[in-house]
Amino acid sequence: MPKTKFQAQLDDVENLLSLAESITLRDPALSYLPYRPTPSPLLAGAVVLLCARFEEFIKDVIRYALERHNYAAPPITLWDLPQELQIRLISKNLTTALEGKRYGIQRQAGDRIAEGLTAANHVISGMIHAEYAIETGGNPGPETVKALMQLVGLKDPWKEITENFNANYKTPLLPSLAGIDVGKLEERLRQLLNSRNVVAHSGASIPVSSNEIRFDVHFMSQLSISIYEVLKKHVQEFASTAGRTPGHWNA
Repeated sequence: MPKTKFQAQLDDVENLLSLAESITLRDPALSYLPYRPTPSPLLAGAVVLLCARFEEFIKDVIRYALERHNYAAPPITLWDLPQELQIRLISKNLTTALEGKRYGIQRQAGDRIAEGLTAANHVISGMIHAEYAIETGGNPGPETVKALMQLVGLKDPWKEITENFNANYKTPLLPSLAGIDVGKLEERLRQLLNSRNVVAHSGASIPVSSNEIRFDVHFMSQLSISIYEVLKKHVQEFASTAGRTPGHWNA
């Protein structure tokens, strides 16, 4: 499930940070190395991996939220959604399925037709589907998070995410992280993505410590939980209002 999967994937980032710290402190386990390597590449890799895992999470959780409509009793169809949301899902799916280029690469006519027909058949069947519309463009920043959550019907998702985050935020257990301030959620996420872009597009070193990245791991963990809970609340309330028994949500 998206929340559990993401929390487990954060362990990979933590492991990279621990390795970077071991190199910095010249852990006895690394005594065989003939010189003291720099932890900078590992820190850069941790930032890139953290952002990639979050990108995967936001796609997974939006897909999962929309799928919950199919598990309501009786199921919720595309035509049960507000008209504005119907139009948003239909137009995004068809436009993306038929686009001439994807990631800057020209697409074959046969692929465009096949995906377009698949998307059209989903519409005809009344299936709530956003496989083609769930796209981050490689940049899972605050604007992308907002746009994807709007596919589920949340008009102002960051307001609700922030309220949930502030009400349920848990401070880090590590004393070295306790004094770091989260600040505005969108800006914190934007800064993390900017650091990723510096590494990915220029190859430059990022002027951040393992402590700061470790705090970002904690922040992203808490943020993902709030995103999940906001989506769950919205989807379940919609089902109840529509006279359905909401579909079950796993972690």
